[in-house]
Amino acid sequence: MKSQDMQYVVLFEFNKTTIPDSSMLGLMKIIAKNSICDVVIEGHCDSIGSTAYNDALSQRRAAEVKKLLIQNGIDQKFIKTCIGYGKDKPLVPNLSDTQRQMNRRVIVHFNTTTPVTKVAMKKAIQTIEKKDLKVGRNIVIKDLFFYGGSHILTTESLPALQNLADILNENPTMKVEIQGHVCCTTVELDGYDADTGLDNLSLARAEMVYIHLVHKCHIDKSRLTYKGYGGTRKITQDEHTEELQKINRRVEIKVWAE
Repeated sequence: MKSQDMQYVVLFEFNKTTIPDSSMLGLMKIIAKNSICDVVIEGHCDSIGSTAYNDALSQRRAAEVKKLLIQNGIDQKFIKTCIGYGKDKPLVPNLSDTQRQMNRRVIVHFNTTTPVTKVAMKKAIQTIEKKDLKVGRNIVIKDLFFYGGSHILTTESLPALQNLADILNENPTMKVEIQGHVCCTTVELDGYDADTGLDNLSLARAEMVYIHLVHKCHIDKSRLTYKGYGGTRKITQDEHTEELQKINRRVEIKVWAE
C-alpha cells in the first residue's frame, strides 16, 4: 500500500488544554477520510511561564489530542509518540499575541495508507437493491451504526456503505440526498454531538456518510447532498424502548435524479 504523511495543527488558548471545536471537527474528518497507520503527537507552548510548567502544559495538550484520537477510532497502538516540548521549539518568535498563539500548538503527524479496497468488501451483505431506489423515494440504510451520541461510523457500517457506493457506481447519473435523523428529541430540534459539543447530530451523521462516500468510495460529490432533519420526521412518536428509538435514529437516502 502506498503511504503518505499529513499534518494537522491544533492551536490553544493561553494556559488552556481544551481543544477548540473547529480542531475537533478537523481531526475527525481526517480520521474519516483516511486509513491511519501511524500517528506522532507533539505538544508546544509559548514563552510565558517557567520551563517546568510549560513542559507539563505541553504534555497535557498532547495527551488531550491523543485522547480525542482514541475516542474517535484510532487504535492506541498506532500512536507511536505523544510528547511535550514545552517552549523549546517555537514556530515563530514570541514577540506578539499573534505569534504566541501560533506557538501554543499541538502538531499531529498522520501516516496514512490506501483505504479498504472493493476486493476486501466483496463479502458485504446487500442491504439496498437498485429496484428500491426510485426518484422521490426514501430508503433507510440498514446496518449503519454510529458510536452512541457520536457522528463517528463504526466499522460494522462499511459493508452497507460499500453496497450503496456500488449501486451509485453502476448508475452514474443517479443523484441522492443523505438525510440524518435522531430520536428522543423533545423541545430540541436536533441531538447533541458529544464529539463536537454541538447540537447538530443528525447533520453531522449525514455529513459523515457523505464524507465516506466521497473520500473512501470515490463517489463524485456533485451527485450527493446531505441534510440533518433532527427529530422533526419521526416514524414513531413512541420511544419508550431502545428498539423504538432505533426506528427514529437512522440515515436515509432519497433519490432526486436517475
